[in-house]
Amino acid sequence: MTGPTASGKKPVLFLEQQSWLGGAQKVLEFVLDSIIPEFEPIVAFPNHGPFCKKLQRRDIETLLFPLGTYQSGRKSYAEIMEFSGRSLMCGVKLAAFIRKREIALVYVNGPRCLPAGVLAALLTGCPVLFHLHLTLCRKHEVMMVARLARYVAKIVSCSRAAAQPLVDANPALDRVIQVLYNPVLDRARTIHVFLDVPPSPARLALGMVGRITESKGQLRVLNAVSALPPCLQEQIRLVFVGAPSPGNVADLTYTRHVKELALRLNLHERIFWAGYQTDSTSFYASMDVLVQPSSTQAGEGMPMAILEALREGIPVIASRTGGIPEVIRDGANGLLVPPGNDLALTQALQSFLVDDALRARLRAGTRATLTDQFSIENFQSRIRALVRELSSSGASRIAPSSRGEQAAWI
Repeated sequence: MTGPTASGKKPVLFLEQQSWLGGAQKVLEFVLDSIIPEFEPIVAFPNHGPFCKKLQRRDIETLLFPLGTYQSGRKSYAEIMEFSGRSLMCGVKLAAFIRKREIALVYVNGPRCLPAGVLAALLTGCPVLFHLHLTLCRKHEVMMVARLARYVAKIVSCSRAAAQPLVDANPALDRVIQVLYNPVLDRARTIHVFLDVPPSPARLALGMVGRITESKGQLRVLNAVSALPPCLQEQIRLVFVGAPSPGNVADLTYTRHVKELALRLNLHERIFWAGYQTDSTSFYASMDVLVQPSSTQAGEGMPMAILEALREGIPVIASRTGGIPEVIRDGANGLLVPPGNDLALTQALQSFLVDDALRARLRAGTRATLTDQFSIENFQSRIRALVRELSSSGASRIAPSSRGEQAAWI
């Protein structure tokens, strides 16, 4: 049985895999807003950071669990073993916390927290809701998550593409997966402020929003722009909003390579580096198109930057990967290119730059894209209903696909 807190609300423990603000963290804020009237959220972070501090300023309780800092790229055997050990330790510590605070539900916001969350839930009998924000690409990651996912009560997936690898690995999981697209606020409910962006003689601005990391394709954008005819290059300005993940060696190295390439290609004077922004809304006004040439390894689920750009009436040129084709319709509200194909990206940029009718058609198409399935009201009502259902005393503690298998896994 779970008990209410001093406020009379049931406590829900959220496991967050990073403490800085990205797309998944924006979505988690929408989740928290939706349940606070009925539940007491407690958010666990692997370390301190902007997102952790932001929630603390809102008087949302936070705690630290020593999962370690995420590093992108392939993992060595030693790194995998270290992460496994940390997950085991965190699972035991979280189980003690769950018992002490009589947690009603464990909400796992990302696959990196899933091993510790599932272990803690199995030790305590607490139900788990797993929110999947990305498309898993590596076979061993898919198999690990699919195996652990048998012990959760519900999986919320941000797109059909994100859910598919898990269903392919274990068809029984289809019964506990619910596809719920990331929400985006109406433009009227966002704050638009004037930004002191340096003036530019360029006719059109290409923007990128998000973490500066190899899989997002900043280098590809520079190479594609450099392959354009000089007369078109002169018409372009680049606006990069984002930064490498703090403490991530691979991201920091990649960022240095991006800036070095911009200098070699003589594009550095055409780039405005906005840096890390807790809210990118106002920067979209300086863009004519959002470019997101993600690789297949980026694991795109339903990128918030793309949804925000469409809300602002900005077309998108992006890779045909992950959940992106579920929102970008080629030729209607954007252009899709094969991931990793620099020539196709250059051709798409050139078409957008030289074809006035195409730009007008794509801009008009953005207005019809964000239907009710992307509304904040739809998202929050469905999340609130799930949390209410799973935190009740009669909620199923493990997924139907795993009944009778728990002892073998332990």
